[in-house]
Amino acid sequence: MLKKLLLLASLGLARAATEPDATLAAFLNETNDKLAAAYDQEVLGELRNELQGPNDLIALLQVEIANEKLINYVKSITPRAKKYVRLKLGDAVQRRQLEKIPQLGYEMLPEKELRNIYALTSNMSENYHNVHLCAFGQPQNCTLKLIPDVQQILHESQNLKEIEYYWFEWRRCTGLATRSQFVAFMELYKKTAQLNGYAHAEDYWFRSLELSGRETMALLDGFMDALRPLFLQFHAHVRGSLRKMYGEQLVPKGKPYPQHLAEIFLGNAFRRVKAEWFVDLPYPDVGLPNITEALQQRNLNTTMRVFWHVAEYYRELGMPQLEDDLYRNAKPVANLDGDRCWHKAWRFYDLPYTNFSYCALNDEERFFNMFEAQSDLHYYRSTSEQPTLLREEPFPSFSDAIGKSISLAASSPRYLHKFGLTRGAEWRDLPARLNRLYLQGMRVVFLLPVFYVLDRYRVEVLSGRIRADDNEAYWRLTEEFTGAAAPRRRSNEQFDVPAKLLLEVDDQYASHIMSIVLQFQLYTHFCNLTNQYVDGVDDKPLDLCDLSGQRQVGPRLRRAMALGSSLHYREVLQEMLGERELSLNGLLSYFQPLYEWLVMQNRLNGLEVGWT
Repeated sequence: MLKKLLLLASLGLARAATEPDATLAAFLNETNDKLAAAYDQEVLGELRNELQGPNDLIALLQVEIANEKLINYVKSITPRAKKYVRLKLGDAVQRRQLEKIPQLGYEMLPEKELRNIYALTSNMSENYHNVHLCAFGQPQNCTLKLIPDVQQILHESQNLKEIEYYWFEWRRCTGLATRSQFVAFMELYKKTAQLNGYAHAEDYWFRSLELSGRETMALLDGFMDALRPLFLQFHAHVRGSLRKMYGEQLVPKGKPYPQHLAEIFLGNAFRRVKAEWFVDLPYPDVGLPNITEALQQRNLNTTMRVFWHVAEYYRELGMPQLEDDLYRNAKPVANLDGDRCWHKAWRFYDLPYTNFSYCALNDEERFFNMFEAQSDLHYYRSTSEQPTLLREEPFPSFSDAIGKSISLAASSPRYLHKFGLTRGAEWRDLPARLNRLYLQGMRVVFLLPVFYVLDRYRVEVLSGRIRADDNEAYWRLTEEFTGAAAPRRRSNEQFDVPAKLLLEVDDQYASHIMSIVLQFQLYTHFCNLTNQYVDGVDDKPLDLCDLSGQRQVGPRLRRAMALGSSLHYREVLQEMLGERELSLNGLLSYFQPLYEWLVMQNRLNGLEVGWT
């Protein structure tokens, strides 16, 4: 009898735990409202900063005040939130919202250490973004910034001593100069993780992914293993190109290529591309299409026309039509620097609208960026029915993957030809396709191992396996996974890690790797779904897949977008793709024609694959 009563009592508790709790509901409603108001104040400040320029004092002050209010509010609700979590009250949606209440993060540190860690992150960021280098051969002229000054010099220089000088100078000013700050930051980060309840600092590092450090690194290791065959062949080809340019003494056989020379060669892929920049472009006579020029000829010569063209593209995918006054109320951004001027959607949490800011520049980069920006616009609107706590992405850069997958579809040679941006029939021929895949591969394939090394290094530090300033360990990882070496051996007397941190020092790269993988996985899925890509069918290769007008795509995207972060990313993937795991197969299928060409060319030219 007692057993039966205990069983009934346990069943009653289980039932109660799946039902909404009224007290918790009131707490969550208030939390969502207060957070929405705080987030909107921050967004308004950031929007003003975008429109007025990065030095607008009112905007900076507005963001600072919003951040302070947010931190104080999170402090005030954290004890109650922990209590509700401990009691295991509420239904699944309520418990999910509790999980998504912002953590205090650095605010858990004692006051002195809190001021210190903010100073460290700010100083390292300022040093990276604003450091000035002395000009080669002009030690009195120390006014050069890495971008655009030194970048422009290096892309035009044929002087090997000059190229090597700037490589070392950049690392001296951004790496060695911040060594003690980086070490101090990593120690305070470990303490922050512990105070936030994480036994392992690497778990805290990947908290936004809802994966442990072990799970995340296993996922990333799997990506690197799958990428390896393609990367090795591509690396061998690029090393052969560098050897033609600089000779075997500088680029020896069977060794990692020199990083300072490879960075310039690979960096060309991120500029306004010219075929002649690449020594071994698969078919240099075929070249690369000039999309910027074609946009002008097609009368897409204003941002407004591009905006409405892209809006129609999304409507034909089955997404909602944008209202007429959206662009009329949009504002141009203050910065017309091509490297920093982009279209952007702005999400508000409490205010009943979304904003859009645009770059008045009209070129290929901004054209494809419009597809990404409008994807964000649809994402923000799709999540608007979720409570504030569940409107974020399942993991950082998740929505970026969706936008880039649509941008990838819009860059399909088949679509560009249909739209009139390329002419003739050569767009579908293998030479033109390989040139395009070569360029895209340089932007993607070589980036993934760099991102991996930067996260792997910091995880090794956080787990205590290496010291924070173990420069030799950093170069072992760099050589093993990226196939690049310093111009001269770098010891622990130097320190080079901060020189490669493209983001802030406390930002992880795993989400960016996952986003790139998801971009190609989404593209492959929708191309399969619409029968635009059939594996093994010659006239339906993945890189020519055109999704325009495929109306079944939009509703599927909207359903997944509308979930926000109400579910773990694996469950969102299940809804969107019919599979729970991220896979590199889409990326490998996309670049398969390039991989086959690289294998053949490396054999024909006797190029060694791999390095010791």
